[in-house]
Amino acid sequence: MTDTRTDPDAAEREAAAAAFGAELARIAADLGVSLPVPERLHRFSAAFADARTEDRAWIRTWVPEAGPSVSLSRAHVTLVNGHAPDLAAAVRVTAAWLGGADLAAVRTVAPFLTVHDWAFAHERAPLDEVELTWRQRLGHLDLRGPHRYPPGYRAMFRAAFAEPRLRRLTPVTSHHTLWFATTTRHPYQRVGPAVEPRYDGTFLVRVQGGEPVEVATAEQAVALAVDGLPTGY
Repeated sequence: MTDTRTDPDAAEREAAAAAFGAELARIAADLGVSLPVPERLHRFSAAFADARTEDRAWIRTWVPEAGPSVSLSRAHVTLVNGHAPDLAAAVRVTAAWLGGADLAAVRTVAPFLTVHDWAFAHERAPLDEVELTWRQRLGHLDLRGPHRYPPGYRAMFRAAFAEPRLRRLTPVTSHHTLWFATTTRHPYQRVGPAVEPRYDGTFLVRVQGGEPVEVATAEQAVALAVDGLPTGY
């Protein structure tokens, strides 16, 4: 519990978090479904975990007009995300997932959520780590509001994903700048140029040791990134 002597707003936040948790529990009881006690609870979000498995779920209400955000993961891989029409729908699918539902069942219970084809493929046979990283990053872009990124951020990611030579590398971002690595985990071994989407809609392509080049489209930026890869990549 936060020390209210050093954080005067702590009591209010904790009360709001408790109220949100109580609302979720009430909805679950009304629906007749089992929902575990959240492992983390805030005024606008709740994180759940199945103690028997590595299944996890998140319900977030940060953007009320968009409806509750729901994310479902299995074995540390987010496979489902999207927005529910209301908290009851979010609680229902969360309970189903933590109860062991597969992706087909989730799509039946919650057709409003996004279950990508790659997630079904991963459920059958796990994808390699690089491909999985790309898929997850693209999935997060679909979930988060566009105001969180420069205008060309999504287009940049999708254009890079469409390039076979870049798709073999791990995508890494820092302050919205996209660069590429030959390793899948930190410390990353960077290779090739970096692409920075700017808030005026243009892109800067930075080659190590060279001057940045400004281009108008994501496709042009990605083409320069491919051209800047060392031989063999």
